[in-house]
Amino acid sequence: MPSQESTKPQTSARIGIAVLAMLATILTLGTGAAAQESAASIYLSFDAPQAGTGPNQGTFPNAINRQGWIGGTVVYSTGVSHGFLREPNGKFIAVNPPNSVESYVSAINDSDEAVGLFYSATAALAYLRDAAGNYTQLAVAGADTTTASGINASGTVVGFEHDSIGYHGYLWDSQHGYTVFDVPGSAPGTTLALAVNQAGMVTGYYSDSNFYSHGFVRSSNGHFSTFNAVQGGTATEPVAINANSQTTGWGNDGEGDTYGFLRNGSGASSLFEVAGSPGTAGTAINDSGVIVGYDFSDGGGNASCERDQSGNVTVLTLPFANTANQPTGINHSGNITGYYTDATGMNHGWVGAP
Repeated sequence: MPSQESTKPQTSARIGIAVLAMLATILTLGTGAAAQESAASIYLSFDAPQAGTGPNQGTFPNAINRQGWIGGTVVYSTGVSHGFLREPNGKFIAVNPPNSVESYVSAINDSDEAVGLFYSATAALAYLRDAAGNYTQLAVAGADTTTASGINASGTVVGFEHDSIGYHGYLWDSQHGYTVFDVPGSAPGTTLALAVNQAGMVTGYYSDSNFYSHGFVRSSNGHFSTFNAVQGGTATEPVAINANSQTTGWGNDGEGDTYGFLRNGSGASSLFEVAGSPGTAGTAINDSGVIVGYDFSDGGGNASCERDQSGNVTVLTLPFANTANQPTGINHSGNITGYYTDATGMNHGWVGAP
């Protein structure tokens, strides 16, 4: 997998290739962060069944819902990937859509419905798995690839599809079918929709003719608001939106530094960072406005952090020996999930509360 750059953080939601959107970059820790360290916490490490033990293999959680269900992807020793759900009691459920040879879980809602991407022998398609284990295949007409990246509690799915022009965002639900969209003024084929809240508001990013990326929020009635996290920056990429229409992600200043951001429903934004680090990125936000993310250094490596509602940033200290770690989801109760990398390069899931 590619190495980390301080101006372009790789998150579980940054998507150039659909598979890389589901598996975050594995790096060496070296942050030297100076933020406040967390007090003693309760964290649990876990491995999905048949998790590979080699570098870039293992367990990659991607999301956690209100009940504590976790959705993610396990990479076997063969390099093949399959989705999983982990129940709060620790039981694992394999997520393998019919005719799939590989699968990835990108999101899970509070109804225990999961969405993601799967590969068949001939196509790359999205899916919705309901709480009973039934699968609905999602494929936008004319697309060569359809990826599902988010789902709300009502079962509205958001994602992006790829065709001969490029990438386009879409919404789908069982009543209305597909709504495909591009951000007005975007360069053709550059709209990536990544998350949807209960009100049907979507966030993601697009590129302009200079290949600079910008964030957007699409309202339920199709109105777009676009924004930059940092004035003068060349990249803004939102990855999550909560019930209060707050978004988070990352943006750069065009001069080598990257910041996490919080944008509220009225459009006002604030930046946050781990002191002493050249890069900080938000990866998830809960309905209380608590953000989790990570910081990294030019030498590589991720370290988990949390931003509370008052803007205080805390470094999360995991009780597992690791060379890198990153949070990927936070639920309403403040329980966080993510993954860490051990000295051999194997990746493990973790869940807990600071």
